[in-house]
Amino acid sequence: MNKDHTEREESYTGREEYLNTLTGQIRCKMAREEVEEEVRGHIEDQTLAFMSEGMERDEAEALAVRGMGDPVEVGNELDKIHRPRMPWGMIALIIALSVKGYMAYHFLVAKCVDEAGNSVTDQGIRYLFFILSGLAVMVGVCFIDYTRIGVRARELMAVLLVGCTVGLKFSGVMMNGVVRWIGLGAIAVDVLALLMLTVPLYAGILYYYRGSGMSGIIKSVLWPLPGCMIAMMCAGAWMAMVLIAAYLVVFEIAVFKGWFGISRRSAVTAGCTVGAALLIMPLVWMRWFAAPYQQERLSAVFGVGGDMPYYPGAFVRTLLDGGRLLGKNPGLSDTILSPPNPSEVLLAGIAGYYGILAALAVAGVLLFLLLRFLHISLKQRNQLGMLMGTGCAGIFLIQAGMYFVTNTGSAYLASFCPFLSMGASSALVNYVLLGLLLSICRYKNTAPERRPGRMSKAYRAVK
Repeated sequence: MNKDHTEREESYTGREEYLNTLTGQIRCKMAREEVEEEVRGHIEDQTLAFMSEGMERDEAEALAVRGMGDPVEVGNELDKIHRPRMPWGMIALIIALSVKGYMAYHFLVAKCVDEAGNSVTDQGIRYLFFILSGLAVMVGVCFIDYTRIGVRARELMAVLLVGCTVGLKFSGVMMNGVVRWIGLGAIAVDVLALLMLTVPLYAGILYYYRGSGMSGIIKSVLWPLPGCMIAMMCAGAWMAMVLIAAYLVVFEIAVFKGWFGISRRSAVTAGCTVGAALLIMPLVWMRWFAAPYQQERLSAVFGVGGDMPYYPGAFVRTLLDGGRLLGKNPGLSDTILSPPNPSEVLLAGIAGYYGILAALAVAGVLLFLLLRFLHISLKQRNQLGMLMGTGCAGIFLIQAGMYFVTNTGSAYLASFCPFLSMGASSALVNYVLLGLLLSICRYKNTAPERRPGRMSKAYRAVK
């Protein structure tokens, strides 16, 4: 064994032959380039060290190659490290939460009646189809190399924004007095849900512009504006604020990481100031420029509107007032007046019929999953994966926070909470974002650091 091992080491005196043999042992193709570059660097460093001792380059390089060890054994060891790893625990939690959310919806709708006392239509079969379809899409996205999505972020963002604008213009569908759906035959796609996809794409755009200084800052600030304007056109002031908050998070992280080579303090201060102003703008628009019915809705959100007993806030208070830690609220009857969308208050329904601790357990598992994704993303070695994952986890956490506020009865903040909000477009988009997060987790040891398109020479030199 030792003799064969020594003979193999001595037979690989050429650097390229050694590297080809070593990388041939690595099954993950996306990791080969990075491993080759790293090993090549080690060989070059050792070669220069030997040359400093008086050796000729050919002799020094041959000795450096032999010193790296047997390429087959080294390659096998690196293959164990640089191998995609499925995050099965995260997938199991996602499936469990999907099942729990669907069961909670089905149970709560069975208890709901409209103002005439009629049973509310249960769309459980339809929602189940989209949940199963979403899980299939999630698995498919998980196997995609997310870095290739990131390097095409500008093109994908432009296609998405133009598609939303053209779709609303020529195929818009009005529901409840608002045109925010695009009709595609028998299917209506919610534009506000689609806009959530702009957050990871915006992270890819920041990655593209890193190292480009103030010009990159200006371009990075301009890219979020179309998405926010589209949300406002669709009477989605709340979605505009969610998007602005998520954009601001990823932008500030990029600045803090030194991607644009400017003062962190001044950039963070300016970013927070602009972000706060942008967050206020949707509320100003709703107050002064929105239609009267939209202003009434905004008043009802904060509890200063007229008598609206069917509104989610009153529904939540009915479920929670007199609730127990475990078991059904004794004040609840077998039927209860339904809010416009029962899936927006599923946590309150769980608290009312199963106990506050049951609702806290569901919320705790959801927060654990999202915070785990955030932690993994922030620890990513790949900078693109770090920012894209943080953006996806960030928008989920923002929406979950809004959902939790709604389910306490404090205010009505419409949101797409993963696993708990039932829908078609929102469910599919949520699972696409979850697939991206799983892809980032899966390829955390293998994803190559793609070259940013606009990286300056000075930034390349530092890196």
